[in-house]
Amino acid sequence: MIADNKDFKLVCEAKNETELLEKLVTKSANVVIIDFSTVSSKTETLQQIKVMNPSIQILGLNTPQPRQVISRILEQGVTSYLMLHCDKEEITEALYKTTKGERFLCGQIVETLISTPRKSDFPLACPLYTSCNGINLSEREMEIIKHIAEGYSNQEIADRLFLSVHTVTTHRKNIMGKLGITNTAGLVMYAVREQLISAN
Repeated sequence: MIADNKDFKLVCEAKNETELLEKLVTKSANVVIIDFSTVSSKTETLQQIKVMNPSIQILGLNTPQPRQVISRILEQGVTSYLMLHCDKEEITEALYKTTKGERFLCGQIVETLISTPRKSDFPLACPLYTSCNGINLSEREMEIIKHIAEGYSNQEIADRLFLSVHTVTTHRKNIMGKLGITNTAGLVMYAVREQLISAN
């Protein structure tokens, strides 16, 4: 897929974490694509990747996982996260966004993150019936979500970010549309799960 796209170049491939770290010493890459269904997401490995190249972005692919697993992987520095069964067009779009440092999440991933917890000791697994349409949030949108979740009004957010109220309102509508959220409470839940704000 990468070979068919003139905008990308496959720098190298690695069979395991050790080989990946060894190759990143001599190879220069903008994005690392990791199949978490075959490679464990060790915190120290992801941290080492970031230490070796702080500007590198990580695109994770996986099978449906519980919210706890998804959250942990995102907390470890993964920029974007998709299901392995996402189609070629969506993975390509994710690559473009991830290269620019923008977060891109599969629709199933977002659904899992914002779903209301069940009364169970086990995290909610990713529902297979959910649309896989990709969701990408810019750094500005993530910043606005954080401010909304902290209780700031549109006017206050506009003042803090040096934007117009109209721009903030537009961002807010776009964010809710992307995430499929209809109220502020949903945005707060998303912000907590993405660790944009403290659960307290």
